[in-house]
Amino acid sequence: MPCSLRHCRGLTQVLSLRHIGSLCNSSEKLARVQPGTGMSAVAIAFGSNMGDSVANIQAAVRQLPTLGIQVVRQSRLYESAPAYVTDQPTFVNGAIAALTPLQPLELLDALKTVEAASGRNFAGQRFGPRPLDLDIIFYSNQHVQHDRLCIPHPRWQERDFVKAPLLDLFTPEEDLSHSPWQGLAEKLAAVRNIWRPNKGGEVMSAPDLQPFIPLPDLPNWPWQQRTWIMGILNATPDSFSDGGQVKGVLGAVEHACMMVKQGADIVDVGGQSTRPGATRLTTAEEVQRVVPVIRAMRETKALQKVPISIDTFDAEVASQAVAAGAHMVNDVSGGLMDPNMHAQVARLNVPYILMHMRGNPSTMQSMTQYTDTCLEVGQEMQVQAEAAMNAGIEPWRIILDPGVGFAKTGQGNLEVMCGLQQIRSQLKGCLQGMPLLLGPSRKGFLGKLTGRANAADRDYATAAAAAMCISRGANIIRAHNVAAVKDAAAVADALACTAHARHNQH
Repeated sequence: MPCSLRHCRGLTQVLSLRHIGSLCNSSEKLARVQPGTGMSAVAIAFGSNMGDSVANIQAAVRQLPTLGIQVVRQSRLYESAPAYVTDQPTFVNGAIAALTPLQPLELLDALKTVEAASGRNFAGQRFGPRPLDLDIIFYSNQHVQHDRLCIPHPRWQERDFVKAPLLDLFTPEEDLSHSPWQGLAEKLAAVRNIWRPNKGGEVMSAPDLQPFIPLPDLPNWPWQQRTWIMGILNATPDSFSDGGQVKGVLGAVEHACMMVKQGADIVDVGGQSTRPGATRLTTAEEVQRVVPVIRAMRETKALQKVPISIDTFDAEVASQAVAAGAHMVNDVSGGLMDPNMHAQVARLNVPYILMHMRGNPSTMQSMTQYTDTCLEVGQEMQVQAEAAMNAGIEPWRIILDPGVGFAKTGQGNLEVMCGLQQIRSQLKGCLQGMPLLLGPSRKGFLGKLTGRANAADRDYATAAAAAMCISRGANIIRAHNVAAVKDAAAVADALACTAHARHNQH
């Protein structure tokens, strides 16, 4: 799939279109393009199975705007079995939607330029290994028959690794009826109509095709396979549930090992309490609490293959924690409490857990009024996710958390847990299919429901809440008592698989 720049007619024109922007991920970028600009909407599929495939794809996407191809949306990343020539490594696949003034053959030449920059050997085996493959799947609703190019791509219907990413680009609810999107919308509707009867709904995966999130220094994370458990490691003296219980770096490492043995898939290390009314630490104080713990965890053999998350809303803490060995950033403020966070995470090139919250830990419980809780939580998360993407965080690195216990009443927390599908419905593009993380563990509203004043006595209630969240579509559960929630997740996953199989039978 995926000569020179002089073939790219209209480059000056496209780079001057300020209403498109240099990085177009947000829904507002889908506004109508002014008449006479000559922009066309295109869908381009990408693939790689040589070298650092994710890095190859990132470099390509960043190069496209310099050639007159403005990226508007990106799909999730998928790992797929090789097709046609099966004796080769698995592929990383995905797709983008873009706007361009280039005509089809000019666009093809531009994509070949990007492929060449990746080190692609065009004389190599057809369908064989390659560092980068870029294919034009659709060019608006045009049909092109040329000895160098056929549009629509002649094999798109037989390739799940093309269809699934294409369907990530826009949700069915998004309005693409205006110029220049309506032609591409017709083609994407055809993809959706083909996928539905063959794949049984909107779950964009297949046995040989799985969405994943890349993790630094660890294998790709196929998060859709089952529910994942994030164990909570509080290096804080004032956490609402277990503050001060973990003593020193050695105690923290021992607690992390215990949680992993009980079934934790991720360990979330936090040094700043986010309980209501908590006092904010200085950056230096927070770093001193978490960085030695993370370093010690990375040096512990039993933890070396376990992803570590840094729970912080401070961009500098995030940077130092990742340098010490953390694999992802868990930001309870979604970027609201540190204006540098999104740009910092983009530079760190790690997954970003973006949580919904209003205000800060000192003010959030005075900001719990909603007209429609799930609708507004979803909309506000979308706004923050757009800010993150515009700062350079790819959508396929974002995990979303609707923030149980943060700027919500007890009833609001219940509505969030029951309304995850409504929350998802407010998200755009591939964000609608990215993981949802829920953290009801030992929260105060569970204590009020059960009469358990002591947070540590709420583990049965937490397991019930976790099972409910999973039944509504949660992918990751954050928990203090890993063993209890792991059991609840195993039962909930089995029930969900059985229900899905029964649905497909009928």
